[in-house]
Amino acid sequence: MWKQKTRNLRNLPKAHLHLHLDGSYPGYAVEALARRRGVHFSVPDNFPDVWSFFDAYGTVPKLAETHEDLAGLCRALVHSEAAEGVVYAEPAIEPQLYSPRLGSLEQVTKTMLAAFGEAGKDTGVEVGALLTINTDENLEIAEDLAYVAARHAGRGVTGLGTAGFVEPGNLRRYRSSASIAQASGLPIVSHAGQTGGPESITEALDELGATRISHGFRAIECTELVHRLADEKIVCDMCPVSNHRLGIISKVEDHPAPRLLRAGIQITLNADDPLWFKAGITDQYEIARKSWGLSDPEIASFARAGALATGMSSGTRQRLLEGVAAWLKEENSP
Repeated sequence: MWKQKTRNLRNLPKAHLHLHLDGSYPGYAVEALARRRGVHFSVPDNFPDVWSFFDAYGTVPKLAETHEDLAGLCRALVHSEAAEGVVYAEPAIEPQLYSPRLGSLEQVTKTMLAAFGEAGKDTGVEVGALLTINTDENLEIAEDLAYVAARHAGRGVTGLGTAGFVEPGNLRRYRSSASIAQASGLPIVSHAGQTGGPESITEALDELGATRISHGFRAIECTELVHRLADEKIVCDMCPVSNHRLGIISKVEDHPAPRLLRAGIQITLNADDPLWFKAGITDQYEIARKSWGLSDPEIASFARAGALATGMSSGTRQRLLEGVAAWLKEENSP
């Protein structure tokens, strides 16, 4: 009996749009840096809640004592993404986690962007940075971060992000920061619809003018919102393993992404924090195939949606779309 081969998901060209820099460094790079610092580093098997995860998350930036430490971690991330078939990566960067210890927000941002550029030339991965405000903590420096983002708009920074575990997050407080970024041509990409319900997604759209949503899977709870996201072509960057590991969904099989996809929403699959959740972007696509039972054309639609990222260059967009089409044409033969 002939057994059909399946297309290799690692070879599917991808855009990785929802990965937090400090939770996405490759484990080998973090462990090596920890050894140099004489610090033990390990990843727990699980997190009892989002706040225990947040506490663990903050330990990694503290390992970087020099700009070269930080640059080395950034370069390692890009190389690891290339190995997963990523052609465009848009990590969420938080220079505030390293400043003022390593210098100003501007200096830290420049170090990150330079390292991304160097590794991008080595690997062929285009990197755009989503300079991100933590809406749980960064109100006082939010405008400072927005001005840094604006100064680097089109020169490494491709958007202003907002992220926080408290949803809705009283995002009205960040309107001025969003306006600063938007005036420089940057889009707003907001975390919503993860710990909070549909109202948190509506808040991001209406208060900040977000044009992309990080997570967004809880839109499934509001039919009207599902229609709005589909009609307005708001891309939702979903992270099934993360949602499961943080206890937000009980089983990855129950994730609403397939239903939202079939309702017409543009969805990308992402790893969120692969260092901590021990699952990269290809693992998310494996879930789509094995746990959700999606066909390869449906799986390819997740990769194709990545081409809607406004920060992506036209050349990379063409390479991504042509690569996805070529992947689908591969013989699925015995």
